[in-house]
Amino acid sequence: MNLNGNKRKRAPLLAWKYWFVDLARLFAAPSVFLFLRPKWLYENENAKKPIRGGALIASNHDSFLDPMYIMIAVWYRRMRIIATSDLYRHKTLAFFLNAVRSIEVDKQNFNFGTFRTVCEALEAGEIVTIFPEGSIHTGTQETVRAFKSGAVMMAEKANAPIVPIYIAQRKSWLNRQRYVMGEPIDLSGENGSRLTLNDINRLTEQLHEKELQLKAISETYDKRKNGGKNHV
Repeated sequence: MNLNGNKRKRAPLLAWKYWFVDLARLFAAPSVFLFLRPKWLYENENAKKPIRGGALIASNHDSFLDPMYIMIAVWYRRMRIIATSDLYRHKTLAFFLNAVRSIEVDKQNFNFGTFRTVCEALEAGEIVTIFPEGSIHTGTQETVRAFKSGAVMMAEKANAPIVPIYIAQRKSWLNRQRYVMGEPIDLSGENGSRLTLNDINRLTEQLHEKELQLKAISETYDKRKNGGKNHV
C-alpha cells in the first residue's frame, strides 16, 4: 500500500540515471545474496507488505556496509542513501557515491538544498534511506543511539511514510544477515496542520523507540532459536 497517496508509476527495468545500481543488481546481487543469506523478521503483517511509492527508510548504523545491507533488505526497489560529505573527500568513494545517486549532507553546515533534494526524491516516488543516529556506532555493545529529528521533518514535508528497519550485527561470515522490518509510520494522519517542534521531537523519540522494539524482536529470535547461545 502506498501510504503517501502518490500514484506510483511502474519503474522501468533499466534506467540510465540508475545505470550503476542496475548493473550491480544484475551482476553482483546474486553472489551477495548467497554470501549474506538474508533473513527477514517482521514486526507484524503490515510490515510484510512491499514498499510502494515514495518512502523514507530509517535504520540503525553500525557499519560502513550498512548502505549495502539496506539495499539488500529492500532488494526489489532502487533507493538513494543520504551520505555525509566527509565520505566525498575520497575521489574513488565519491565516484561510487555519485554513481549510486547518494544524497550528500554536510552535518557541520546543513543547508536547505539537501532537505529539498530529499523531499523532491520522496515526492517523485523514490525510496531514500537515512541513518538517524547521524554517524556509525563504533562501540562494542549493540545499541541504538538517540535519533536526530531530520527524518521526521523530511518525511512530513514530503508527505511520505517512514519505514523503520533494524540491521542486526553479523557476528561471523557464517551467520545469516538478519533484518527486522517495521510497519510504515504514516505522518499524514498525525495532524491536520504542519507539525510543531514538540510534535517533531515526540515523533522522533517514537521512531527511536520503534527501532529499539525491532532490535528486541531480533534478540528474542536469537534466544528462541539458539537457547541463549551465540546467534547463527
